[in-house]
Amino acid sequence: MASIKLVAPVKLLNGPDTMTIATEDALHSLVDRIYESIERPELWPKTISAMVELVGGRHGFWGMDEDIEDLAVDVSWNRQIFGTSCSPTLFLSRGDLKVLDQYAEEFGELIIRLLKIVFLSTLWPEKGAEAREAIGLRMARRYLPAFECIEGTSVSSPSMPALRKLIAALWEDGCVFSLDNLRCMRLLVPHLDRALRLQTRLRSADLNADMTLGALDALTIGVVFVARSGRPLWLNRRAQEVIGHSDALRFSSAGLVGRTASDTRSLRELIKGAVSEGTQGLLAVSRGDDLRPLLLTAVPLKLMRPLNGSDDSTCGVVFISDPSWIDDPNAESLRKAYGLTNREAQITIAIARGHGLQAAAETTGVAITTARSQLQQAFLKTGTSHQAELAALVHRTLTHLRHD
Repeated sequence: MASIKLVAPVKLLNGPDTMTIATEDALHSLVDRIYESIERPELWPKTISAMVELVGGRHGFWGMDEDIEDLAVDVSWNRQIFGTSCSPTLFLSRGDLKVLDQYAEEFGELIIRLLKIVFLSTLWPEKGAEAREAIGLRMARRYLPAFECIEGTSVSSPSMPALRKLIAALWEDGCVFSLDNLRCMRLLVPHLDRALRLQTRLRSADLNADMTLGALDALTIGVVFVARSGRPLWLNRRAQEVIGHSDALRFSSAGLVGRTASDTRSLRELIKGAVSEGTQGLLAVSRGDDLRPLLLTAVPLKLMRPLNGSDDSTCGVVFISDPSWIDDPNAESLRKAYGLTNREAQITIAIARGHGLQAAAETTGVAITTARSQLQQAFLKTGTSHQAELAALVHRTLTHLRHD
């Protein structure tokens, strides 16, 4: 059994807010670090460590040291994690219990808010995820039993007996908060609350951006976001493929570059018109040989937040179309869209590629009479009457998305 010398708490909320100049300076510095950690989650471990020490926790109390990765492979430490719970082994006299109850009643809610924030903060950084999961589990097993669900709701609120256990467990772990510690805690908690709300919004915005970019990757047309300077900020999969398979376009630190100096000037003028003048433009970029030129369309665009943390706002988007890149729909999509059979869908795909009926029959391996019958059924089901109309319908509706 461990023992600890307890002192009666002093009323905090009604008392003066005086503290040393050194403590005030440390507090102001920590508030700055808290808000800096919003956009740089990797700073949270050091920020939380500094906060814990300022409010009275011993160094490394919640395992937020720089060598956190080592914790995940420490067998004895992991055994300690799984073996602990909110069951303090302190020997408390009746007088101590009275002080404990008074302390829990006066400061319990404040301490719980701090614990919740520390717990959430351990989950933000991506580095050392395995060790942070272990820390989260340690905190959960050690302190969460103090929270009991309110009957009929999903809200947890600590009862006095559970709160007493929580405070006693904290004391046993070496965290007995002094009056100055509690004052710092009271001043820091609102900033921590706000920081976590802001970070949650940023994470939500990042998630939305990731989903949007993921959707653009599914397009069969190249998409390039460009900054005001003309520098490319992001390319979807098709844009990367087109540029990777052609020497007509490439990227430099200054932006898009063509095969010739003339092409490069035309590209710069196209992008400048979109980002500086707000005009939409079209440019055909020659690829030489017998290949059709790439078609580039520049459109003005203003995003609320820069991509990839860049300070250079995204001001335009360039769409790249490669006429030689064939993106046929698959038979399954035609079957679902228009109720075609598999054979009818194959004939339709061949027609959409520009084949005549004879070539379509040879491509699908059927007789010309069978191909003609299947084509007539495709006309009937799609509401078209000739091959050009059928091909145009397919290209308008089913060739915008990749099927890989």
